[in-house]
Amino acid sequence: MISSEIRRFIERTATAVVASTDSGGQPHLALGTVCKGDDGDLLPFENWLCCQTLDNVRENPCVAIAVIAPEERIGYQFGGRVINTIEVAIMDGYQPEAKPAADLQVMTRLVVRVEDVTAFCEGLHIDR
Repeated sequence: MISSEIRRFIERTATAVVASTDSGGQPHLALGTVCKGDDGDLLPFENWLCCQTLDNVRENPCVAIAVIAPEERIGYQFGGRVINTIEVAIMDGYQPEAKPAADLQVMTRLVVRVEDVTAFCEGLHIDR
């Protein structure tokens, strides 16, 4: 599903946005980076994601990721489901008396199983 041409596009751009929704349908966007490498139909996305994104994917694992080349104003949209959430790093300098453990900043990798890929561009186009 993710062709070698699309993989090359992902590797040369650094801008990615993940859209998630809570169980009530309230949308939320987060910036991040798609991890490089050929993972078949898996698309790992990571960043110091906010609690809202993490809460959303626990409630509703369906997400959309747009990988964009801003200077060209084109990209791809990947729809799929989060199948794994991996804590990659935890912010150093944690002080238990200053901040509850639940509020720790954690770099998180969302592993998304891609179910569909569409062009992401402005102007006239057909999504499907």
